[in-house]
Amino acid sequence: MQLTCDHVIEGEIEEVNDNDIEREEDEEVDDNLDDSSQDDIEDEDNICDDNFDDDQPSSSSVRGSNILEQVPRFTDQISVIRAIACILKTMFDDPWTSWKKVDKEHRDAMWEHFKGLYVWPEATDVLARKVWEDCMKKRFPDIMRRAREESLKLAKAANVNASLEGDLNWLKDYHPNWIKKEYSEKMINEVWTTSKWKRLSQLGKNNRNKLEDGSVSKHTGGSISIHQHKKRTQATLKRPPTGVELYARLHTKRSTQEYITPKAAKVKAYESAMVAKFGDDTSCHPLLDNETWCDVSGGVKKGRIYGFGSVSDPASFLEGTSSTITSQEVVYERVRNEMRGEMDAKAAEMEAKHQQMREEMDAKAAAIDVKQQQIDAKYEAMEKMYAALQNMMRN
Repeated sequence: MQLTCDHVIEGEIEEVNDNDIEREEDEEVDDNLDDSSQDDIEDEDNICDDNFDDDQPSSSSVRGSNILEQVPRFTDQISVIRAIACILKTMFDDPWTSWKKVDKEHRDAMWEHFKGLYVWPEATDVLARKVWEDCMKKRFPDIMRRAREESLKLAKAANVNASLEGDLNWLKDYHPNWIKKEYSEKMINEVWTTSKWKRLSQLGKNNRNKLEDGSVSKHTGGSISIHQHKKRTQATLKRPPTGVELYARLHTKRSTQEYITPKAAKVKAYESAMVAKFGDDTSCHPLLDNETWCDVSGGVKKGRIYGFGSVSDPASFLEGTSSTITSQEVVYERVRNEMRGEMDAKAAEMEAKHQQMREEMDAKAAAIDVKQQQIDAKYEAMEKMYAALQNMMRN
C-alpha cells in the first residue's frame, strides 16, 4: 500500500486521495480547482470552530493522558484535514510558502498540538508522524491557494480591480488576518512574483487542463478521500458498493446523474464486458474486475488505475481486504526501509563529504610539502652562496 496522505482510523490505515493533481515534489503551485471538484468541500473560513468526533477510545494502549474521554478519536478524515489547516493557521509564524520551509522546531510544535486532538495506538506513533507530515505537505499548497483567494475577496470588497493572474503585488495590502503583513510581503516578493513560481503555476494549470480522450480528466469527489466515499455509498445502499456504483458517485453530476466526460462514460463498455465474461447474472459478478476495468479505461498509468485515485488495487479495496492494525508488518517494514534508506543516503553523503575533505586536506598538505621543499632549496642555495662569499673574503 502506498503511503501518501494516510491516517490511522480505528486500527486501519486509510489512503487519502488528494485530488490527484500532478505537482512537482515539494514545490507550491497554483491550484485553482474547478467548481465541480468542490461539491463536497465545506467552507474553511470558520475552520477552528469545528467540533471533532468525541467517541471514546476502545483500547487502553493509547498514547496520551488518563483523561481519554476529552480526546477525540482519529476517525473523521474531514475533521482531521480541518484540524491540520487550523493548526497551521494559528501557528503560522514565518513567511512559509511550502511545507519544506517550515523549520523542525515549528513542525514539532504543530505535531504536539495535533497529538492533543487525536489518539491512536502507541505502536503506530512513528507511522502517524509520517502520515501527518505527508498530510501537511499535501495540504499546504491548497491552504496557500485559499489564502490568495481570500485576499482576492478582500480586494474586490474594497472595489479593487484585482486578479490572481499576472502581477500579484496587490496582495500585500489584502492579506488574510492569520498571515502577518510583513510575512505576506516577503512571501510575495520572494516567491509568488518570481518567474519560477509563475512557471510552476502555469505547469499545474496545464496538467489540470490536459486532454485525455478528447476531454479534461475530472471528478466530482471533491477533497474527500475515496475511502470516505465508499463508506458513504455503503451506508446509503446498506451493502458494499460495486466498482461501477462507486465510480458513478465520483464521476457523475449530482443534479442530472450524467457522466462528466466522454471517458467517464466508458463505464458502459465495462458493464457489457463483464456480462460477456461472467454471464448475465450480475449477482455472480465480482464487485470489480481489475483486468476488465483496465481494458476499457486505458490500463494502468503512473501506477494507478483510472477512476479510483491512489488505490492501486480497486478490486481488493472494494472487497474490504485492505490492511488492518493486526497485519501491519508490511507497512511498518516499508516505513523502516524508507527510514533506513534515508539514513543510508545521509551516511553516504557524509562519507562523500568526509572523503572530499580528506582529499582537499591531502592536496593542501602536498602543496605545503612542495612549498617547504622550495623553501629548503632556497635556504640551501643561500647557504652555498654564504659559504662562497666567506671563501672569497678569506682569499
